[in-house]
Amino acid sequence: MLSAAGLLLASAAQAAAPPRDVQQFLDSAHRTAVVRLEKAGVALAGRPLAVRATVDGAGRLYGLHVVRSSGSLDTDAQATAALRRMAVESPPYDLAGRDVTLTFGDAPIVQAKAP
Repeated sequence: MLSAAGLLLASAAQAAAPPRDVQQFLDSAHRTAVVRLEKAGVALAGRPLAVRATVDGAGRLYGLHVVRSSGSLDTDAQATAALRRMAVESPPYDLAGRDVTLTFGDAPIVQAKAP
């Protein structure tokens, strides 16, 4: 089962809470990712997994790659395949071209930072 929790925007220049539109996008991205992982049958069983991708102006995530393995190459590959070509509606201007990290399992956090 995947766990979902709060989301966080982090950048080198800014550690404060993200603007509301950015937070809403990150919340939506996390919900979309969880649904896609569940539909694909990706079972993390409480193991952490983190993937990073860049958000384009249309809300598509590209350049997706694992930055924290679940400990299973098969699970990592399934998760990456499930999240590939994921798109989230209405990305805020502030996120275009930025990296987001979606983390699932023990420490579910979503981060975004300037490229």
